[in-house]
Amino acid sequence: MKKSRFIVVILCSILSLCLLAVVEIVWAMNSYNTMRQEYNSQIYRILEEASWQYAPRNEQGPITMGSIDRLSTIVADELRTAGLDTEYMVEVLVTTNDKPITLMMAQSGDIGTERMATEVKISPIILRLTVKDPHAEILSNMRLTLTLQIISIVVLTIAFVYLCMTLFRAKSVERIRRDLTHNITHELKTPIAAAYAATDVLRSTPDIADDKNLRNNYLDMALTELKRLEEMVEEILRSSTEEFEHSALHIEECNIGDMVRSAQESLTLKYRERNITWHINIEEHITLHADHFYLQAALGSLIDNAIKYSPDNPTVTIEATRDDRHVTIIVQDNGIGIPMGERKHIFEKFYRISHGNRHDTKGYGLGLYYVERVVKRHGGNIKCNSKVGHGSEFRINIPIYGKTHTHSRR
Repeated sequence: MKKSRFIVVILCSILSLCLLAVVEIVWAMNSYNTMRQEYNSQIYRILEEASWQYAPRNEQGPITMGSIDRLSTIVADELRTAGLDTEYMVEVLVTTNDKPITLMMAQSGDIGTERMATEVKISPIILRLTVKDPHAEILSNMRLTLTLQIISIVVLTIAFVYLCMTLFRAKSVERIRRDLTHNITHELKTPIAAAYAATDVLRSTPDIADDKNLRNNYLDMALTELKRLEEMVEEILRSSTEEFEHSALHIEECNIGDMVRSAQESLTLKYRERNITWHINIEEHITLHADHFYLQAALGSLIDNAIKYSPDNPTVTIEATRDDRHVTIIVQDNGIGIPMGERKHIFEKFYRISHGNRHDTKGYGLGLYYVERVVKRHGGNIKCNSKVGHGSEFRINIPIYGKTHTHSRR
């Protein structure tokens, strides 16, 4: 996905989520205000109806009023008829010098400090009905609606976060795929070009073809490059195939010292121009039950990484110890190190650390992925400690008796 489209999708998602939240809040506030107004209107109608019963209007004579208890009884009946269960207070007031004065008052119970009052004026008196503020009751009635609104916002927020994570992941995968394609293309072109050049010289230059020493040199060059090409293809196939995940381990007793020395000899030959300094500290007779083939390949890949990502004169330290239940193998280098932000991704398939276009450390992001898979298949774990510019340390911890699968590899 292009960066501009990615930004547009994120911004539109954020805007939509914010608008939805605003709409939900405005709707809830309007619903609350509507219910409050309806409640107030209902209380006013109750007081108005009670006023007619308490003080009937008589155009030919004065207003006839009863006792405050009678008014209280009428209000209680009206509240009950309306289905309102609330404490109340009724008052009969007169206005003197524009100031209302209470003549009579009756109260059914504690109406609290938060109150709602409404009045009906029957000249020369004023009837006032005061009830508990309906705030808590309204919120209680809206509880289900508010809960569903909150849940919907939370769900949409989670969906938005998941969408962002998916988009970031897709963008990361796209970058990894692009880098992988570039790296594979670059590395495969080199041995192909060298082998092509050597065979072309032999084909087009009879003098060289007739000279045994020169011919052998060119043939050796072509053979070396073809072997290198084969190793690249094998590395890709070995780590990208699903066969390893489903194949059974062939468990046998493995000597860690022998495996490390074998990897040392092979990699010393492979990197003979790098002047490697080895520090190997492995107790004698450290063995464990594991699949020799896979564990040997994993150790070789881990040590190869230690050399590959180190300076021209790499120093590789390998240690191994054993306790009653586990074997611990440590591989340490003095290389470029791994940034903190990328350390959690280094065991992901095809992931490569962003160090720019370093052709001297090309790879496919399969080595550490393969190492971790092998270690986990044996019931162990691998951890990395690293500091940029000061090298990395990988610590493998594997149970001595590993897995119990004893079938042959396919």
